[in-house]
Amino acid sequence: MGNIVLLDENTINQIAAGEVIERPANVVKELLENSIDADADKITIEVKNGGKSLIKIVDNGKGMSLEDMSLSVERHATSKIRRVEDLENTYTMGFRGEALASIASISNISILSRPAGQEYANKLVVEEGNIIGGEETYSQQGTTIEVKNLFFNTPVRYKFLKNDATEFRYIKEWVERIALSNPNVSIKLFNNGKQAFFSNGSGNLRDIVYMLYGKDVTEKLVDVDFKNGEIRVTGVIGNTMVARDSRKDQITFLNRRYIKNSLIINSADQAFKGATGIGKFGFYILNIEMPASMYDVNVHPTKMEVRFKDEDLIYKTIFFAIKEAYLNRDFLGNTSNEDKSKYIENEYNFINDNYNKVDNLTLFDSKEDVLLQRVAKREIEYKYLGIIFKTFIILQIEDKLYFIDQHAAHERVLYEKIKENYKKNLSQNTQLMFFCEVVTLSHKEMEFVKEHMQLFEKAGFDIEVFGDNEVKINGLPDIDFKMNKRNVFLDVLDEMITNERNTSKDVEERFIATVACKAAVKAGMVLAEDEVHKLIDELLMLNNPYTCPHGRPTTIKYDSSDIDELFKKGKYVNL
Repeated sequence: MGNIVLLDENTINQIAAGEVIERPANVVKELLENSIDADADKITIEVKNGGKSLIKIVDNGKGMSLEDMSLSVERHATSKIRRVEDLENTYTMGFRGEALASIASISNISILSRPAGQEYANKLVVEEGNIIGGEETYSQQGTTIEVKNLFFNTPVRYKFLKNDATEFRYIKEWVERIALSNPNVSIKLFNNGKQAFFSNGSGNLRDIVYMLYGKDVTEKLVDVDFKNGEIRVTGVIGNTMVARDSRKDQITFLNRRYIKNSLIINSADQAFKGATGIGKFGFYILNIEMPASMYDVNVHPTKMEVRFKDEDLIYKTIFFAIKEAYLNRDFLGNTSNEDKSKYIENEYNFINDNYNKVDNLTLFDSKEDVLLQRVAKREIEYKYLGIIFKTFIILQIEDKLYFIDQHAAHERVLYEKIKENYKKNLSQNTQLMFFCEVVTLSHKEMEFVKEHMQLFEKAGFDIEVFGDNEVKINGLPDIDFKMNKRNVFLDVLDEMITNERNTSKDVEERFIATVACKAAVKAGMVLAEDEVHKLIDELLMLNNPYTCPHGRPTTIKYDSSDIDELFKKGKYVNL
């Protein structure tokens, strides 16, 4: 007898179950997605002991006939595809026909279902994948599935489950994700008899976000609705005040299916660059709609991994979707929007280093085309109230107060100017110094200058090596400096060496932001009133006036109701 044998059906099912079902949360996910595929718009989930002893899902979907119920617990039995070509036109959550068979092989299951037009329901009882009984009974239209004693026949796998509270947390996370991708479906989740989650099925994503994250986060969200050919991206992103310390709240769906994809994560990071603080991650909940022929989720049984046929197209679409939503917001009360596609294309090409490519030269029809600016300045009527702490400019616009951080605002203005000149490689971007200065550098500083000489030159520095460890400064970037010009070069050099980056693009971005930061007016510096108005005018001309390049907000708004609330909170304070 040879060494290779055919495994029996029960062993095959349990191996397959290990691919699909690792813990109770996977059972809830698969059954919940089946309910949605059955067009249910009301679903109730009940779990006990973290799903180990009971998982029960009741839906009002299409229901199943007795014949379909019997086939549903067989491997690779599905109503969703007929042949391999159907995979390119499949939009259901499931299609492999593995989930229910895998669940049935490691638990005790009962299925109760009544399809539309059938007077009676049918009940099926399955143990370890084997049908042991069935009967006619009465039930509402839809399907009820009870899964009991999960992993009872695979004790090794059961032993690796966490405690009940942890397993329920995994379940709740999946329910929340599915609710976020299906806001038109009402979902209730009960844990040991107590309601733990509810979505009303209103179709409004913000209703679910409000319940999960609260009022404060919901009010700081920006809607996304971007279309690029056959691809549409919808959902919400958070402004800079909602940035997170981790990627936990970066959620992506593909045709309502939750996915994880490094390409999308990287594109989102680039789109949020400069809009979140250093070390922070942008908040987003996005659903990508596209033809099934443009991607493949048939990579792993969990269907969380995905391959795209045109990765460059997806990367660019996500970048544009987030960037457009972020830039089309009101600023200082002005809500007028303009087509920013040219500006976003400019930013995209800078990130991807496309400026030397012939097919992108059309972006720069002339050296006078300053893409950082809007077509026209935002129009606002404000009352200048003054500056407090020599740092925050206060404006009144209607019944609102706006605080402008003078350093963050000036830093953004300078950053946009320097980056635009850098991208266009303008030779006239240098202001020659009346007296040249020679500065002595350390060995490490000297090596950085030599290695990045072109970086300094493109940003507007006119410097030359002057001996073994000295450089001569002939000119500096032609921008408004608010500090000692000699110190700017040294401060930028120190910052760059202290915070070295791995990629050349990170070095460029950091360098430009550092020059802007070191040259900008600082907190505590006194601005004359005409300088304040000039700074505000320059902000109003920017496509992106919302934050400094490090993610610090340039403005903060207080409504009259916010001020009133502060006084209410202060009424118990003894002054």
